[in-house]
Amino acid sequence: MPQVALQIQMVADMRKIVFTLIVVLAASGLSAAPSFAVATPPELTAATAILIDAKTGDVLYKMDEDVLKEPASTTKIVTCLLALENLDLNGVITIDAASPLTGGSKINVVEGEEFTVRQLLYALMLDSANDAATALAIAMAGSVDDFAIMMNGRAREAGATRPSYKNPHGLHAEGHFASAYDLAMVAMDAMKNPEFREIVSTASYLLPATNKREERGYIYNTNKLLADEESRVSVKGVMTPTKYEGATGVKTGSTPQAGGTLVASAERGGTELIAVVLASTESDRFGDCIALLDFGFENYYTYKAVAADMEIEDARVRKGAVNRVGVKVSEERYVSLPTEASPSLISTIAVMDDGIVTAPITEGQQLGKIEIFEDNNLIGEVALVAVADVPEGRFLSRFGIEDSVSAVVVKTAGAMAGTALLLVIAYLILRIRYEKRRKARRMNRAIEIVMERQRKQRDRSNRKWPY
Repeated sequence: MPQVALQIQMVADMRKIVFTLIVVLAASGLSAAPSFAVATPPELTAATAILIDAKTGDVLYKMDEDVLKEPASTTKIVTCLLALENLDLNGVITIDAASPLTGGSKINVVEGEEFTVRQLLYALMLDSANDAATALAIAMAGSVDDFAIMMNGRAREAGATRPSYKNPHGLHAEGHFASAYDLAMVAMDAMKNPEFREIVSTASYLLPATNKREERGYIYNTNKLLADEESRVSVKGVMTPTKYEGATGVKTGSTPQAGGTLVASAERGGTELIAVVLASTESDRFGDCIALLDFGFENYYTYKAVAADMEIEDARVRKGAVNRVGVKVSEERYVSLPTEASPSLISTIAVMDDGIVTAPITEGQQLGKIEIFEDNNLIGEVALVAVADVPEGRFLSRFGIEDSVSAVVVKTAGAMAGTALLLVIAYLILRIRYEKRRKARRMNRAIEIVMERQRKQRDRSNRKWPY
């Protein structure tokens, strides 16, 4: 397998691509890039609207999507998201003096009443309770004005371009505006939060008794797309059930100044769409969003181009405690395709930044990227990151020897050195013993010679003659 670039997925069905190219070339006589016909979008009552793929952010339909309008209670999407990110769902909020005075839709909280954050969020997103919105805002920021600053900052983090929130609930206020695009970006970000998804997809919720009231009862989601099996709305001039197959959220809104607003989401077959309509009517907002969602599902689908479990070749490591480190994709990545487009148009290639990376390496460090192509055109990238830390290795790592092997080498060398030392010591001991024995033998021999001479001398003396 190549060391620098690993092709993960190639174009699988070339005949379909050739066929598409032939059709396009025949139609245009010039272009060599695939193009796909999309049905005419429906006519809407809303003044502004947008439809996006919730997994890619691609805009599938737009109509004056950047025009600022009053968002009404769709404002509460940001309020809910901030509460989930800054408050404990099981934490208790004691209602302040200002929250009960909030107008419009409410659950009629009273000063000193205690609710959990979870209870207030369900009241906020299902029953569209403005007093719950105020209580949450004050709990987080101390005042509505300071909370509005948080709202605008968080909306921009989500990708909104020109949000201008003045309050947490969406009641009419001077300068309180957002565009359909802003709301789509915020909703897409919020729907990545599991708790948010659970709340906005709930049809009804039981508000329990509080310290100030024995019974509160059920509240019901104002988003009719979720569970309303009785009412019907006009969609392309046809009366259609309001309950929508695959609906997952998100939030309704309505004031005399804003008209009917709605941020709606639905998922079918792995494709999730978000539709936003502003300045519609109380009933037509549902028909508008149904028409947009139908348009999206009929003409587009979401394809997973990069999966979390995609197998990537390990990266080679220089001067590390190990010679290789596992690599994974940093995130899954999807692409939006026309329904008649084959997934075989999408291919991916893994490219490492260097042939060999140098230690130390930290977990999550980018080591390369996955390049995503649509019919040989680069359309996106996903970072490839290390799955573990790799510290600098010992001295032998400079020669490509891992620390685990180095440890064995050191132990073996130490054992061999120890054995050699023992052999030297044993040799020296034996040598010393040998020399001692040799000297002893020489000494004994010298003594024997002297004693022999003395014996002979005595013999001569006893014979009394020299010979």
